[in-house]
Amino acid sequence: MSDSPQNTGGVDGARQATAARLIHPVDTVIAGILLALCAWLWYETTQFEEVSFLLADNLPPATFPRIIIATIVVFTVFMPFEHLLLARVGKNIDKDRTEPVKRITWSTMGLLIAIMAASELLGTVLTLVSVCLLIPYLWGERRLHVIIPFAILFPILVTLVFNVFLGVYFPPGPLGLNFQ
Repeated sequence: MSDSPQNTGGVDGARQATAARLIHPVDTVIAGILLALCAWLWYETTQFEEVSFLLADNLPPATFPRIIIATIVVFTVFMPFEHLLLARVGKNIDKDRTEPVKRITWSTMGLLIAIMAASELLGTVLTLVSVCLLIPYLWGERRLHVIIPFAILFPILVTLVFNVFLGVYFPPGPLGLNFQ
């Protein structure tokens, strides 16, 4: 008799076959797309204008985007191997992938794309306020006494941290809202 579990086919057989692979094929394709996107975005950061040494307070303009891109790359590199970690605790990474993407996901993406498309017109502070107002409401939060303070205080806090402490200034938009 063999000590290995019997392959009974179906979902269990698919789970065993996926766990036996070193890399997950779907996640590898997604990781490749993300890495290509990160490479393009990194290249775009090389096109930023250089700030004169005399005017540079803290970080060059490309530093913060590169930190974010590098973080995404680190997580993306491990993505094809995630199924191995989940298989050890008895979870199947492909189980939830058989269900269609929920409508709220598409609605959230559409709303964020619309807000980002309007961000140049709105400016940074109003874009943050719009996200903080509309996303919780879309997700079902109806208590305005919770949403409104969050939509006011969080953008102010983010803007103050970046403008005052980090010296990173955001585009104010046509209304000129920014803390400098």
